[in-house]
Amino acid sequence: EESKQTAQLTPAHMQAELDLMIAAASHRHKNLGTELALMMMHYGAKYLQIRRFFVKIKDTNHSSLKLFKEKLGFVQCAYAECFGEYELDCKCETPEEMVVWVERRWKKNNGLAIMDVDGDGCNGDDQHSGNSGDWDKRPCRMYDVHECPLNSSA
Repeated sequence: EESKQTAQLTPAHMQAELDLMIAAASHRHKNLGTELALMMMHYGAKYLQIRRFFVKIKDTNHSSLKLFKEKLGFVQCAYAECFGEYELDCKCETPEEMVVWVERRWKKNNGLAIMDVDGDGCNGDDQHSGNSGDWDKRPCRMYDVHECPLNSSA
């Protein structure tokens, strides 16, 4: 008798690949890529329990490499020479820690706090810290910047 085992996906296994493109040249170099990546990461961590995000970038795509390495702090985890492609990632121990990391990175890149947490939201260093309080109950203003609807009935 052959038994089948089903793999359970737990938050420890949850990861997502980010893929973005600013097609119109007139919209490039305006911080939109940074904002878009952080918004996707925040949503993924908070609502989908993602704790690791990764990107695959051609070694000739200097703008994207700069965005993810320098602005967002992703680190190189692989290089596929046959494709001329870097894999960079950003990971935390828990999705909650990722939410806090994204909020702090948002403030660092945009100069604005996105959370209302008794005056101390998004403060502190850029370390992956799980000391976020009631992270799931705080009102988030990140999505207000571009008026992104979050309710599922829309």
